[in-house]
Amino acid sequence: MPTYSHSRLETYSTCPQQYKLHYMDRVEIEEVEGIEAFMGGRVHETLEKLYKDVRMTRLPSEDEVLAYYDKVWEENWHEGVTIVRTDYTPENYKEVGRRAVAQYYGQHHPFNASKIIGIEHLIFFPLDDKQTYWIRGVIDRLAQRKDGTYEIHDYKTSNRLMTQGEADKDRQLALYHLAIERAWPDVKDVDLIWHYLVFGKELKSHRTPDELRTLREELMDDIRAIERDRDFRPRESPLCDWCAYPQFCPAKKHAVMTSALPANKYLEEPGVRLVNAYADLQRRKRDVEDEMDQVKAALVEYARERAVEVVRGSDHKALVRVYRGVNFPGKDEPAREVLEDLVRKSGLWDRVSMLSTIGLAKLVESRTIQRLADSGELDRDIADRILALARQEDRPWVKLSHLRSDRD
Repeated sequence: MPTYSHSRLETYSTCPQQYKLHYMDRVEIEEVEGIEAFMGGRVHETLEKLYKDVRMTRLPSEDEVLAYYDKVWEENWHEGVTIVRTDYTPENYKEVGRRAVAQYYGQHHPFNASKIIGIEHLIFFPLDDKQTYWIRGVIDRLAQRKDGTYEIHDYKTSNRLMTQGEADKDRQLALYHLAIERAWPDVKDVDLIWHYLVFGKELKSHRTPDELRTLREELMDDIRAIERDRDFRPRESPLCDWCAYPQFCPAKKHAVMTSALPANKYLEEPGVRLVNAYADLQRRKRDVEDEMDQVKAALVEYARERAVEVVRGSDHKALVRVYRGVNFPGKDEPAREVLEDLVRKSGLWDRVSMLSTIGLAKLVESRTIQRLADSGELDRDIADRILALARQEDRPWVKLSHLRSDRD
C-alpha cells in the first residue's frame, strides 16, 4: 500500500520524472547537504529540546537553549556541508540560526500559552473512508489552547517570508488539519501557524469545512493522477537547477554528458551535430516555404492580369485557377460562438459536425476521460469502451527551440 506525503505530492507536481527517480526507482545519489538545510535542522533540534523540557515542567534559560544550539551545531558539522553563496562563512549561518532561536525565546517565554500535545508529532491517516489513500507527515509542534482551539505549528528558517495569501492556500498544514480532525473527535477549531524564525514573524491561517473537503478531493485526484501515470515526463523549469538527478533525467542527461567537453569536441558530439543539422534544415525549409508563397502569389497575379490559366516554364507548366468558395469564422474568431449557436438551433449540428479523433486522443492522453469517469461526470462503461478503442502507437515528434544559454 503506497503512502503519500505533502513533499511526495509536491515533487510530482514539480516534476513527474523527479518523482519517479526519487520515490519509485529510488536512484542512489551522493547526498549533498546545503548550509541552509544544516542550519534549519539545528534550529529545529533546539526548539524540539526546548519544548520537551517545558513539557517535563523544566524551563531552561535562554543561555541554556543557546548553548544547546551551539552543541548540536558542533556535533553535527561535517566537511560535506556545501555553501553556494561563498561570500558567507559557516559562522555567518550559525549566527543567523542563533539569533533566530534567541528571538523566538524572547517572544514566547515562558511557553505556557497553550498545552503541548505533540512534538515532532507523526501523523498517518487515510484520506478516504475506504482507506485506499494514506498520508503521513510530521507536525513540528501540536498544541491546544484553554479555549479548546488546536494549534499546528511549523518552524521555517527560510530567507523568504510567505505572504498571507500563500498561507491561506498552503496545503501542508491544512493536510495536518485533516489528520488531527480524524484522530480526535473533539477537534473543532484549528489554527495553522507558521513561525518564520529569521524574521521573527508569525503567520496564521484557518480552514473552513468546505475548504477541507475540497482539499481532500484535490489530494485524492493528485494521487489518482500519479497512479495512472505511465510516462512520468520531465517538466523543465528553473527548479531544475536544484534537482539532484540531472544525470538520470531524459531532459537533462545530454547536457550533463556534454557539459565537460571542450568547445572543439562539443561541436563534434553526434547529438549536438544532429540537432544543429536539423535546426539548419528547419531554417532553410522556412526560407523556401516563404519564397514559394511569394512566387505562388506572383504567379496567380500574373495569370489574372493576362487572363490565362496555364503558364509554361522551360520544363514545367502551371495550372492556375482561382475558385470561389464559402468559408466560416475560424475557431479563434469572435463570431465562431455565434455561428455554432445558430447551427445548433437550426438542427443542422448533427449533419455538419464531425468527430475529431485528434481531439479525442488528446482527451485520452491528458487523462481527462479517465478523470471524468472517476468523478462520475462520465459514464464509466462508456469511458471504458472509448478507451478500449484507443490504439497505442509511436508518433515521432521533434521540436526545436533556442537555448537559454550556450549549453542549457
